[in-house]
Amino acid sequence: MKRASVFLFGSLICASPANAQDSVPWSNVDGWSVLIDPSMGNACYVTTVYELGTILRLGFDFSREPKSIYLALGDNRWKSLEPGKDYPIQIQFDRNPVWDATARAVDFSGTNFLAVSTTDFNFANEFSRKLAMRVTFNGRQVAGLRLKGSARAVAEMLKCQQTVNDTFSAQKPPRAPRGDDPFQAAPDARNANDPFEL
Repeated sequence: MKRASVFLFGSLICASPANAQDSVPWSNVDGWSVLIDPSMGNACYVTTVYELGTILRLGFDFSREPKSIYLALGDNRWKSLEPGKDYPIQIQFDRNPVWDATARAVDFSGTNFLAVSTTDFNFANEFSRKLAMRVTFNGRQVAGLRLKGSARAVAEMLKCQQTVNDTFSAQKPPRAPRGDDPFQAAPDARNANDPFEL
């Protein structure tokens, strides 16, 4: 069993996984939407909705340190989840070792989500390379999802993020050299209006 450093994703309480209204569309790939979330530090993410209404979202969180990857699962049928409560879950990709995680329940517009975050980017690697994902709680499977198209979707998410990073890097104004004070008068300049200036 894999003891991953997957920890709870508290900022999703403010920036919900399904909140696409403030997100900027990037592209659609094999049934996955790729978007940019300004509330997560202009981070890209992928999301899809399954036949029974389960919503899956995977993306970057650059809004705080350390930067991380998060996974959020939402379902209208999960009425008994209590927003703000932690739930120990297990996530498994195909037959790979299980990721143990503490998920935080989040309510967004009447849909309950479980959200986890990790700084271990192997998590996203497994997500993109495997065929299915299984999530269990107390030994009971709560989600069994096919990850068809996830490799291309994550590749597009990485392309999106590189473009966003390059764009914002190009827009940053050049820094003034340290020690320069734009308000300091030149040594030989005198103000004619102030007779007391030496």
